[in-house]
Amino acid sequence: MNPKIRYYGWSALSIESEIGTLFFDPFFREYCGARWYGLEDFAHASVVCVTHGHEEHYLDTPIIVARSGADVVGTKAVCNYLAWRSRVPRERLHPVQPFSPVTVRGFDITTFKWQHRDINLLKALTKAVFQGNATQLAWAWSSATNAPFYSDYTGFHVTLPGGLTVLNYNEGFNTKMTDAEIAGIGSRLRTDVLLAGMQLDFTEDVARGAAALKPRIVVLYPPHDHFHRMMGATSAPWPIFKAAVERRLPDAKVVIAEPGTAIDAVTGETTFTAPASAAA
Repeated sequence: MNPKIRYYGWSALSIESEIGTLFFDPFFREYCGARWYGLEDFAHASVVCVTHGHEEHYLDTPIIVARSGADVVGTKAVCNYLAWRSRVPRERLHPVQPFSPVTVRGFDITTFKWQHRDINLLKALTKAVFQGNATQLAWAWSSATNAPFYSDYTGFHVTLPGGLTVLNYNEGFNTKMTDAEIAGIGSRLRTDVLLAGMQLDFTEDVARGAAALKPRIVVLYPPHDHFHRMMGATSAPWPIFKAAVERRLPDAKVVIAEPGTAIDAVTGETTFTAPASAAA
């Protein structure tokens, strides 16, 4: 069976292969009024990769790791936080440095840095207090106290047995990343399948990033749709992101993923299974 990419909502994606299942940022709790899955949907994890320490990328990692027995790959800050706060055994934690490959349970993994759009926790807290936005206040406080908010922003490049490669750039395609920076990553990491977060008005940034990495399959997913609605922000329609990438990469297969979408990592063919826990 060909490896599959599966999307679980937020920034939670998996690579399912013959050697096991690798998750990026697994997250299942109801959040900003949205929920698609439950803990048991992540219980088969072999490896968990954490891209950064913002709460909607991190908060469910400890319970999923405890339930599944998965190993964790992330920055030193993420691994130290899991060891200290959640008592995850050190032998299951794999702190990594950019472009220093590791092999974990058969997955060859290389990380790289990307830049996050500007975010200011103190400003968010102050704004939430003055506007009386309890949900926004809870997010800002939780982010500051329950997750390693200070961790570096990390992308993951995974090579599977047989040589197929998957690169998760997460939400790093924005105005902060230059063409030269992305091209530098592309020159070092060959990419068959690109996982790319799409949000706000970064349509051309996603497109130029995809063009620099030259994948043959691009999976677009919305990492923060419900969160941005809570914050009063809007994003360009998803088909506009798809069209922008297709203009730059006319020979690539471009897929918009929604929770429940599975993508064949070889052919790009998609299937959909409605999430049983959907509350969105």
